[in-house]
Amino acid sequence: MKKTFLIILLLANTLQAQVQTLIGTLTKHAGQKITLTGFNYYKTLDLATTVVDSLGNFSLNYSKDYKGMGVLKTQDNSSLIVVLTGPKTQIIGTHLNEVDGLQFLNSLENNQFVKYAKTHIQSKQVYKAWRYLKPKYSSEAALQTQKKALKTINKELQRLEQVDSIALKLIPENSYLHWFLPLQTLVNNMPENIYNYTERLPKNIQQFRSINFNHPNFKTSGLFKELIEGHYFLLENRGPNLDSVYVQMNISTDYLIKNLKENDSLLNTVSEHLFKYFEKRSLYPAAAHLANQMLSQNQCVLNTSLANTMQKYKDLKVGNKAPDIQLNTTTKLSTIKKPILLVFGASWCSHCKEDAQKLLKYYTTWKAKKNLEVVYVSLDTNKKEFKKAYQNKPWQTYCDYKGWETQAAKKYYINATPTYFLLDKDLNILLHPRSLEQVDVWVNYKL
Repeated sequence: MKKTFLIILLLANTLQAQVQTLIGTLTKHAGQKITLTGFNYYKTLDLATTVVDSLGNFSLNYSKDYKGMGVLKTQDNSSLIVVLTGPKTQIIGTHLNEVDGLQFLNSLENNQFVKYAKTHIQSKQVYKAWRYLKPKYSSEAALQTQKKALKTINKELQRLEQVDSIALKLIPENSYLHWFLPLQTLVNNMPENIYNYTERLPKNIQQFRSINFNHPNFKTSGLFKELIEGHYFLLENRGPNLDSVYVQMNISTDYLIKNLKENDSLLNTVSEHLFKYFEKRSLYPAAAHLANQMLSQNQCVLNTSLANTMQKYKDLKVGNKAPDIQLNTTTKLSTIKKPILLVFGASWCSHCKEDAQKLLKYYTTWKAKKNLEVVYVSLDTNKKEFKKAYQNKPWQTYCDYKGWETQAAKKYYINATPTYFLLDKDLNILLHPRSLEQVDVWVNYKL
C-alpha cells in the first residue's frame, strides 16, 4: 500500500512538473465554459479548456514550455489578456468584465500589467483633453492673454508624454513585460496617431525599423501580425502620394528581410502573410518589390508555394509583357490585338459563377466604348459541365480540359479562381484587378 502511494505521489509530481496552471474564482461565470488561448506568431493556440464549477472555481493546465501572453475567454464572450510567465497564476473576482474587482495572486507581472494598462489609458484620456485645449489658448483672442494657462498646458502635455516610459522603468529590465509593453503600446497607438497625432508617425516608423523580429518572445506575444500590418497601414495612410508610400514600404520590407534572413522558416511565414496583406489592399508594387527581394536572397530557402507566388509577382508585375498563350489551334492571345480582360475561372467555382453574371452586364459596354475583349480561360475538366456553363456567353472562352495543369494556368501562376489580368493591345500588363468593379473603373477612366 505504501509503495502504491509513493508511485501515485511520484506520478502526480511528474505531471505537475510538466504543466503550468491558471486557477481562479469568477463567481458570475459559474457553469460556463472557460478557455485559455495562446499564440504562435500568426496562429492562435487553444492551451486549455474547462468548465467553471457552481462556486465559480476553475483550473486550467497548460504546457510548461509556454511563456508569453494568453487570452482568457468565457462562454458569454468576455475576455481578459493575461501574462503567462509563472508556473502557477491565480485570479479572483466576479466577472472578467469587472476588471477593477479582479485580483491576481502569485503573479507580480500580471499585477504590473494591469497597473501599467490603467495608467496608460488614463494618461491617454487626459492627454487628449489637454491637447484639445492647447489650440484654444494659442489662437482664440479671448484666451490668448492667458499665458500662464498656456504654459501650464504645455508643461502637462510634456509630463503626460513621459508617463509610459516612467511606468516602464518600474518594471525589471529582465522581465517579459519590459520587452512586451513598449511594443504593445506602439501597436495600440499607431491607428490613433495616423489620424490625430501625425507628428508622432516618423518616430513610429523608426521604432518599427529598429525592432528585432527574431526575438523569441514574439512567438507567444500575440503582437506579430498586428505590429507588421499596423506599420504598413500607417505607411499607406501617411504618404502624400502613392509613389512615396511605396518607397517607404519597400524600405520597411528590406528591413524585415534583412532582419529575418537567418531564419528561413519565419521569413517564409512573414513573406507569405505580407503578400496576402498587400494583395488584399491592392498594394501590388509593394508585393512586386517583396517578390524581387525574396527571389534575390540566395541564402534564403523558399518553400515551393511561396516561390511560385514570388515568381508570379516578378514575372507578371504591372508594366511587364504578359505571357502569350495558345488559346486553340488557330488563335493566340497575341493575335487578338485589342485590350483584353484575361479571366481564369471554372464552372465549379461559385465565385466565378457570380462574377460571370456581373461580367454579362459589363461586357457589351466595355466592348462598345473601349473595344475591350474578354478572354475566358476555363480550368474545367468535364466537357459537359464546361459547355453547360459557357456555351451561351458572348465573350471568347477556351478550355483544354486539363484543369490546373493547363499551360495557360501555369504560365500565369494561377492558384485561385477567379483571377483577372487587364492587358493592353500589345499584352502589356495594366492591372491585376481584385474585382470586376475595379476593372470597370479602369475601362471608363484610364484605359
